[in-house]
Amino acid sequence: MSQSLPNESGELAAVDATMNLAAQTMPAGELGAAFAKMFLTLASLVVLLLLTYWFIRKFLQNRLQRGTLNSSIQILEKRMISTKTMLYLIRVDNKKILVAESHLEVQCLGESPMEVHTTCPE
Repeated sequence: MSQSLPNESGELAAVDATMNLAAQTMPAGELGAAFAKMFLTLASLVVLLLLTYWFIRKFLQNRLQRGTLNSSIQILEKRMISTKTMLYLIRVDNKKILVAESHLEVQCLGESPMEVHTTCPE
């Protein structure tokens, strides 16, 4: 397949498609710059995805915590017992409940009524 392109003197000349393709290839120096630009673009996209993941996780976690401030159920404390086991001290209405959570189950360990702290005038 041949195309007609102007030559140095301005006249139309037939150019073979393979010659046109050879003229469009980049020199070796520009190829390295293009590779570096592509790598930096890929790295910035990965960083952007990681930042988006972190932001969404923090946003959802804060949103869940804010929603429980005025609730009748609150997590008072949580402690990690092992890598797969957590203890939670939960307040439900006027009771404290101790709950153990593992990767297999959630188990109630006990409950007690809330203590009322009053100060006596001296």
